[in-house]
Amino acid sequence: MILPPGVVRYLVVGQAIIPFFINVAVNVVLGVLAFSGSETVPTWATDKGAVADSIGTCFFLPFITCLIATPIVRRHVARGVVRPVAIGDLPGWMLLFRQPSFLRAIMFGIAGLMTLSGPVFAVYRVLADETIPTGSFLVIKAAFAGSFGVFATPLIALVAMTDSEVNASEAVRH
Repeated sequence: MILPPGVVRYLVVGQAIIPFFINVAVNVVLGVLAFSGSETVPTWATDKGAVADSIGTCFFLPFITCLIATPIVRRHVARGVVRPVAIGDLPGWMLLFRQPSFLRAIMFGIAGLMTLSGPVFAVYRVLADETIPTGSFLVIKAAFAGSFGVFATPLIALVAMTDSEVNASEAVRH
């Protein structure tokens, strides 16, 4: 995959480093709001449980990120902040995500579930008993969301960078 000049820097700084801090902050705030006042969080409960919350993050982080980042990246491409990426420069598996925004968001969410649900279960199996201290859970929640965002957000942005009108007209001709 050959990317236009400046794209890698744009993806690393604007779509990995900055979103890392945003995802950590948002997840700490959400965790404090949802779990403050309790010393521990039930690990396996389906309602307000650590695993259920983390599995939800597997879907909702890429889903919401896609809905927010896609129009921002499209505007950046349109304004010349970053150059578009040619559709042909994407790996074949990423072409599956070239869908209308809402469907794209659902697909990224499902991909997050399919990719990370198993590792989430494994981490909690190793790190937690029936409950986990709230502070420990918040650290895991924030670290997971930040790390996941570092990988998901640039992929979402890269697909959005192929949405320019030039790429759309090329796709129609081929």
